[in-house]
Amino acid sequence: MKIKEFKYSENFCEENIWHLCQNPELEGFTKKVLIISNSNRNCSFRFQKSPNGDELVWWDYHVILLATKPELQLIYDFDSTLEFPSSLKNYLEATFQTEHIQEDKDLPGFKSIGSEDFIHSFISDRGHMKDEQGNWLSSPPKWPTIGNNGNLPLPGLLDFSETSKERIFSLAEIYLGEN
Repeated sequence: MKIKEFKYSENFCEENIWHLCQNPELEGFTKKVLIISNSNRNCSFRFQKSPNGDELVWWDYHVILLATKPELQLIYDFDSTLEFPSSLKNYLEATFQTEHIQEDKDLPGFKSIGSEDFIHSFISDRGHMKDEQGNWLSSPPKWPTIGNNGNLPLPGLLDFSETSKERIFSLAEIYLGEN
């Protein structure tokens, strides 16, 4: 699969993955949307598209897709410089090298949302991509905003506090397939 074959808009990972969930090439896979962040909203990733190559990139959050079949677990990350898609094991081991992390609160946390729930319930008004004056921080996608009647607004999905409505999985739990 080639990234250029999919709908993509830089800095709108949640909307890119929403479209990918509906791609007919992924029929037959069990798909889970993984929202990655932590209570600090500051997570380190390696091998992300950036001027620094494989240097650490710090995201406030990131959204990827886990697509599985028996004996096959693939990660789709439009912003990764790793193979597209990557095996879950290779992606996690390359992307989340945590030896530099000093405190547990800086480790990545993962929320896992079934793709059907995400498709039908996700809401993105893109408000998080505007400054205080209402100017775009990054050019918005050319497609219409996603959702208006759902119950999964982006701000709620980005709540990685102890009061989060969704379960937060650790890196080890994702690696072991406990999501």
